[in-house]
Amino acid sequence: MRTLIIGLDAFDPVFFEKLHIQGKTPHLGKLLEAGGYSRFRVSDPPQSEVSWTSIATGMNPGGHGMFDFVHRNPANYNLQVSLLPTQKNLLGLQFVPPHNARTIFDEAVEDGYPAASMWWPATFPAKLASPVQTIPGLGTPDILGRLGVGTYFSVEEPPNNVERKTAIRKLTKKGASKYTGTLEGPAKKNGTVNLDFELEIADNTASLQLAKQRVTLKPGEWSEIVELPFSVGFGMTVKAISRAILTSLDPVSIYFLPLQLHPLASPWPYATPKNFIQDQWKKNGPFLTLGWPQDTTALNENLINDEQFLKLCEMIDAERERVLDHSLDSFEEGLLACVFDSLDRVQHMFFKSREDVVEAWYIRLDQMVGRFVERASRKRKARIVVVSDHGFGRFDYKVHSNKWLADRGYLKTTNPASFDLRAVDWSQTQAYALGLNSLYLNLAGREGKGIVNENEAVNLLAKLKDDLLQWKGPDGGQVVQSALIRSEAFQGPLAAYGPDIFVGYRPPYRGSAETGLGQWRSEAVEKNDEHWEADHCFDSKSVPGVLFSNEGLSGFSSPSYRDIPALTLGRDLKTQAAAPPPKYSDEDQDEIEKRLKDLGYL
Repeated sequence: MRTLIIGLDAFDPVFFEKLHIQGKTPHLGKLLEAGGYSRFRVSDPPQSEVSWTSIATGMNPGGHGMFDFVHRNPANYNLQVSLLPTQKNLLGLQFVPPHNARTIFDEAVEDGYPAASMWWPATFPAKLASPVQTIPGLGTPDILGRLGVGTYFSVEEPPNNVERKTAIRKLTKKGASKYTGTLEGPAKKNGTVNLDFELEIADNTASLQLAKQRVTLKPGEWSEIVELPFSVGFGMTVKAISRAILTSLDPVSIYFLPLQLHPLASPWPYATPKNFIQDQWKKNGPFLTLGWPQDTTALNENLINDEQFLKLCEMIDAERERVLDHSLDSFEEGLLACVFDSLDRVQHMFFKSREDVVEAWYIRLDQMVGRFVERASRKRKARIVVVSDHGFGRFDYKVHSNKWLADRGYLKTTNPASFDLRAVDWSQTQAYALGLNSLYLNLAGREGKGIVNENEAVNLLAKLKDDLLQWKGPDGGQVVQSALIRSEAFQGPLAAYGPDIFVGYRPPYRGSAETGLGQWRSEAVEKNDEHWEADHCFDSKSVPGVLFSNEGLSGFSSPSYRDIPALTLGRDLKTQAAAPPPKYSDEDQDEIEKRLKDLGYL
């Protein structure tokens, strides 16, 4: 067996097919013309961490247990980060794998083949006992244990914005052209471990001095990746990596990407095995390690501009291409996979307003695929699968599902002025929303303060479903395209832990960030005016993915994630014992909310 998987996060079939007709994607077009292309049915919900896990396992979310970016603890209604769950043990708070389902990579190594999974979502922390070679993707935290926001320094504070996520810090002037600042690093008992830096401006450039390194910065250009050592005491040092950009000379301003894990000195298990990540880093590094390294938050908050963001995305994809190129040098047999996710971030920010930018990325990825297909086939024949986890659509309206539930009497609050589940009167609440596509009953015997009895649940679910499908938005169309009761949406031994109703929004409607966090605003639907202008967290039928195979797709008339094991390994996965049910973290809710807000979706 010799199979290469190229994952193209968010590669949309409608956009691709239009470019194919225009002759702009010749390499993927060659696979299409040979009968090796189809639209690809993805999971509900079509969220990246759910969909890529379904692709890796061939399972519905009810089999692997990933249902939404946000899960909840039914006992106390607390938020849980599905991508980055935590558990306390004797060593303190530790990250644990987001799922334990068997994957195509596990199956390959069990059959005696090497397997490598690079930048695949929901693979952090590394499973140290696994022989699968891994570099984790979406879900990998920064050095602070968060999903990553950067730090902006300026001699002038930008306009106040209570919703801003990025840390804003003051540059202190130390002379005619010198400025100092402090990067805040890992937590310690009485604060944080910090790292001071000095910025000197001269002749339209800047010299950045930090941690015995001197880096030359040109306005508007990203620095090289720098290593940042934080001394945490007892002779121990935690290393981080980042890039900086001099965003302005007047006023003097500098922005640092989130402080990311150094793959050879991470406080948590980053990649496996040790010799694999050492080899990749030394020969093909450095590369950014955050699960969401394309800084959509800085762009959304106007701290970097469009061109700076797009250049960062190009650099990230170039880093991954370098690693995959190196891996292909020794790819004799087994399963090799690499996910490229910059297109997803580009489309979130430009899908509606800058078709030229999006088109350029599709053409770029087509050329990349063509090069890797040729390389993989050079030695001897390889099975090549190109797949995306979802497509894309406009995001014109934010939907506050809890406000809708309150307006219809399903949810009651103790304080009408409070828009948060913490103010809910559970003794009078039948249903609540938490997560981008999830709605739950306040079920007696399951929820900590549940009031809905089992014999009432069937009728209540039917009524909720009907009401959701009747909901009309400002454009006169349906807000919700599909509302699936759990038994309709999820199958498998973990289905009982999923939401009671999967809410499949109709583009251009999407669950708001507030809905994801169990909050809401004064109106059930509000206009989306953010730079984040497009999305995929809709009904899955609205945003199918793509599937290409150099061996054709005969026998797969309507391929879905369930077919990936057969397409990559040549057979279905062996039957496995059910994965254990989820354990819920008792981590501080404010910390969990901060971690969730680091994701652009929330």
